[in-house]
Amino acid sequence: MQRKIILLLLLLWTLQVSAQNNSITNGYAVFKHANGKIASEGNMRDGKPDGYWKTYFETGILKSEGNRKKFEIDSLWKFYDEKGRLILEINYKLGKKNGLRKTYRDKEFVTENFVNDIKQGATTFFYASGKIWKVINFENGLETGISKEFDEDENIISITEYKKGFIVDREYINRKDKSGKKQGKWKLFFDNDMVKLEGVYKDDLKNGFFKEYDKNGVLLTIKKFVNDIEEVQASEVVKLNVKTDYYSNGQVKTVASYKKDVPEGIRREYDETGKITQGFVFKGGAIVGEGILTEDGVKDGYWKEYYDGGKLRATGAYNKGKQVGEWIYYYPDGKVEQRGKYAKNGKYEGIWKWFYTDGSVKREESYLNGLLDGSFAEYDQDGSVIKQGEYIEGLETGFWIVEMGDHREEGTYKAGQRNGSWKYFYLNKEKGGKGQLYFEGSFIDDLPNGKQIYYWDNGNKKDEGAFVMGHQEGDWNKYNYDGSLFLTISYKGGLEKKFDGIKIKPELKE
Repeated sequence: MQRKIILLLLLLWTLQVSAQNNSITNGYAVFKHANGKIASEGNMRDGKPDGYWKTYFETGILKSEGNRKKFEIDSLWKFYDEKGRLILEINYKLGKKNGLRKTYRDKEFVTENFVNDIKQGATTFFYASGKIWKVINFENGLETGISKEFDEDENIISITEYKKGFIVDREYINRKDKSGKKQGKWKLFFDNDMVKLEGVYKDDLKNGFFKEYDKNGVLLTIKKFVNDIEEVQASEVVKLNVKTDYYSNGQVKTVASYKKDVPEGIRREYDETGKITQGFVFKGGAIVGEGILTEDGVKDGYWKEYYDGGKLRATGAYNKGKQVGEWIYYYPDGKVEQRGKYAKNGKYEGIWKWFYTDGSVKREESYLNGLLDGSFAEYDQDGSVIKQGEYIEGLETGFWIVEMGDHREEGTYKAGQRNGSWKYFYLNKEKGGKGQLYFEGSFIDDLPNGKQIYYWDNGNKKDEGAFVMGHQEGDWNKYNYDGSLFLTISYKGGLEKKFDGIKIKPELKE
């Protein structure tokens, strides 16, 4: 039985004894604080509290109210703070939590479902605005299945998979940097939670393959983008007319494809011996690429690629269809956006640098055989670090600094998993960096372990408790924005065992 309920039972037991001492065994009973104000009131039956009861603070403000059925706590119980604000609602059935528990907290609202005192189904956290922050599913008191976290624009920003209370997978998606640009993997979903569209962004530009699915998960299309430009392939689905011109000796001079007499797709040019001398890729009549294209549509040699408007977008070489050597990518105004090298196998190699339009460094990353390997750093336009650390074979290692939307994280990775002490800080844009401490705690192989403390943005504690290898253990204290204790929840092996809400210890007088 929850500690809150035990305290309430003790209170009502005290009332019962007091009532018995005053020969009130049946009927309505009223008890008062030392200052004469009502402490509690309700019905007594056979010397025991039954029916509807209310308790009050010494100021006279309502503290709690709820019903008893056959002497057991039943139906909806409400709890208030000393200012009279509703802070907690719990539904009971014969002394056990059944149904919704609602927690009204400063800047946060939580709904949880219970069946016979055990958490089941969705627990939902809301922002102060009323929009959903995160949803975690429970089975028999333990986190299970897929959990989702949302930003205030209602985008899913992380997906976590649980199995019997343990995190087995976590994916960060749909993230923006502090300048508002999309970064990393993005996914859009249907109402049935099936993926609708997925792909990767770099600085708000599509890069790599974008896949589109139907509601049943069937793949519909795959498109490849480089800096937001779709790569035009020779085997496009659209029907094209092919025109061929010849030299006087009968050798092919040009082969070009058109869509309604407008150049579209590939054009090849040959010398009089039949050797390919030049190739072009057209989109809507405009050149988007030029270089050697083999008969099989494979790019080879030095190439130039263009934006739709005709501005130079990239320069570099291909070897049998694979990018090799140094490649330089440009902004539409001609300034360098990024530069780096590809190995002979077409994979990223060595140092790659990204630049802002003013020429300052945006990102520096090091690759080995196509995987991030070595130091990594990303900066805002003021030169402040927004992400910094080291990779080994594509996995984070050592000390890292990462900005994650509204906060900054600092801690140590080992083989891509958080290990050791971590601290998060609220972002302070006025000071150009980290502000108040947001979180401090430790991890073992990405599982929270040991003491964990979360803070409000004013520096006061928000939540405090301990984990044992991913499971909450012992007392967890939750605090109001002003630092006052809100409630205490006790856990054992990740299961909620006691719920200590508002302590009810009034001094009772007749």
